[in-house]
Amino acid sequence: MSRLEQDPRTQTPPVAWSVALRGAVRGRSLTQTIVAALAVGSILFMVNLYAQVRDGPFTWVLASRVALTFLVPWLNATMGIAIGLRKSGASPRRRTSPADTATP
Repeated sequence: MSRLEQDPRTQTPPVAWSVALRGAVRGRSLTQTIVAALAVGSILFMVNLYAQVRDGPFTWVLASRVALTFLVPWLNATMGIAIGLRKSGASPRRRTSPADTATP
């Protein structure tokens, strides 16, 4: 490790969980987590639940299992982004429009 990495004064402190979670459920991060949940959830659904849904009957218990099949990967991806934002010590960036950066 270099001297800069060992010096605690040069490291940025982690951001609060509330800030990291807000950053994980907004904008591009939300899009990424939804895509990940749809991809992983679809595969899990086909492997674990497709035959039950196809053969019926479709009950509330089965509907909740289908919902959890997509919810758990979304939560996993969201927490991964939140942990990454928290450890980096950086708050999530907002996109700026060209009008915001133009000088008068």
